[in-house]
Amino acid sequence: DENRLPNAPSLNIVCVYGHGLQTERSYWYARGEYVQDDTMADSDRPQCHSMSECTSPQSDFPMARVSYIDFSMTDNNAVPKLRNGVKVGEGDGTVSLLSLGAMCVEGWRRKRWNPGGVKITTHEVAHEPEAYHLRGGASSGDHIDILGGTPLNEIVGKVATGAGDEVEERIISNIREYASRIDWDGDLDPDYVF
Repeated sequence: DENRLPNAPSLNIVCVYGHGLQTERSYWYARGEYVQDDTMADSDRPQCHSMSECTSPQSDFPMARVSYIDFSMTDNNAVPKLRNGVKVGEGDGTVSLLSLGAMCVEGWRRKRWNPGGVKITTHEVAHEPEAYHLRGGASSGDHIDILGGTPLNEIVGKVATGAGDEVEERIISNIREYASRIDWDGDLDPDYVF
């Protein structure tokens, strides 16, 4: 099932998130050896009347395989970059830009997920940390530090006092381009989609 915004035309949603930090996006995994694990073979009795009757023999067949991030994989020319088995892209240092903004700039603007025409405003906060400030200061776009930053607090103040319509759309990233490449309706050319 898909979740839709409520059919509430008077509702306004303001998406605020940071941008400008390298963020883990995905991982390059390697497979290791097959190993024994705690998986038990099926019991020869389909029903158990007490726990002591439900014991099963340990299988001699390996049932698990070790997987790990392959730290040997690095490609700084790839898009997104691959460093030590980690694909690094845009975001707020914790959440990728695509996860932060795609629904805000595209998905929730479609009738399919926004049947009531809820107004969506997206406001990206650039990560512009203050020099010599351990947490980035008032202009940080970091995932956690944004909570104490001036831009977010000004927006929260406007929304809380009924002046949310004064919050301006501010897009500083390429999220619109990225969101346009998502196959929202299943009809895009596969070579064009992420």
